[in-house]
Amino acid sequence: MMENDETKLVLLVQNAYNVFCYFNVSPITIKEFEDRYGENSWQNSKPVLKVYEISDGSACEIKTIYIDPVADNWYIKLDKDDVDVFVKLGRILPNDDFEAIAVSNTVTTPRNHISGDSAVYYVDVSENFVNPEGKVPIYNKKVNKKAIHKEPKPYPFMERKKN
Repeated sequence: MMENDETKLVLLVQNAYNVFCYFNVSPITIKEFEDRYGENSWQNSKPVLKVYEISDGSACEIKTIYIDPVADNWYIKLDKDDVDVFVKLGRILPNDDFEAIAVSNTVTTPRNHISGDSAVYYVDVSENFVNPEGKVPIYNKKVNKKAIHKEPKPYPFMERKKN
């Protein structure tokens, strides 16, 4: 899925209650981890994904998932919809300390219910359509329809008429 020389974690929304992440841990990151925590510390630690919910500007851990050591992707089931989440990939050391290796992007899951807001909102987009003379363009039904979509054909054989 990704290049082997970069440690990266990407989070994607699947639906209101599920997100999917894929990740890669570079050999350099593993070497730095073992330099910091000792020889064989990578093998003696457990890989985990920690899921965080962002609410009112602060992040709160909502789930810890122990993953397979050779996994490079994972589906994550959430308990609620309409939530901002991000994930940290890391290792749990033998003394139960968590060491983060990568942090994902933040995603927002959709609502799984109809909005309680029944108001109608309008957006004025007329300034996006004003031409240089300051007039809003008007569609003229009498214009030849063939002239509207007069793009060049990408291949010469498309110019010839069929018999």
